[in-house]
Amino acid sequence: MKLIYVLVYFLPGTFDPVETGMQFDTLDECNAAAFEMADSFEMNYSLQCVPQDSGEIIPRVSLN
Repeated sequence: MKLIYVLVYFLPGTFDPVETGMQFDTLDECNAAAFEMADSFEMNYSLQCVPQDSGEIIPRVSLN
């Protein structure tokens, strides 16, 4: 299983995440995008990076 990070936001007063459509391979990339978005907009909602299964299988290497 390979994880990806999806950037979502929550509107004030709700607990349902809204996907931004942005996906990242690492948490650092996702956090950087979240900070960049927060700096460039007057935001009344909170951004969060959520791990998800990408559906890809990480190949296993056998050392037989």
